[in-house]
Amino acid sequence: MLVRQGDRAILEVRAKAEPGDDVVTIDYYTQLPQIRLTANPTSRERQPETLTDVTLDDTDVAKLIECALRHPNPNMRSVVLAAIWNHAESFRQIFRFGLNAPAGFPEIRKIVAEELDKRSPIPESPASDKPAVETLLPRMPLPTHLRDRERQK
Repeated sequence: MLVRQGDRAILEVRAKAEPGDDVVTIDYYTQLPQIRLTANPTSRERQPETLTDVTLDDTDVAKLIECALRHPNPNMRSVVLAAIWNHAESFRQIFRFGLNAPAGFPEIRKIVAEELDKRSPIPESPASDKPAVETLLPRMPLPTHLRDRERQK
């Protein structure tokens, strides 16, 4: 994290991000979540004389992520994607949204449809009775109603 005031670097150190206290609006109706950035005390860079806190609200974080996703350097985009991939529940929410995207998001619906079409179907097992993988238990015979159906084929 580099914090400048004019030409002077006030802080140049790795940042430590942690949830901040929610701020209640003046009408006591809304709580605004916040993230607090502080200098990481274990960082090897030059430590400041006084610690500086930077607090970002949800709108600031949204702008920051949007900027990172649109950044011309692909490494910046990869960092955001890696953070999502490393948090399974967030990935699940995005995946579900893609699969069930509302009509107001035609681009997302199109991308999901294209990617699902690219996916190869699961190959069916050969018609032999021998399974592709050995199992611990012996194969159970088909129930009568299914055996009759097999014979009719």
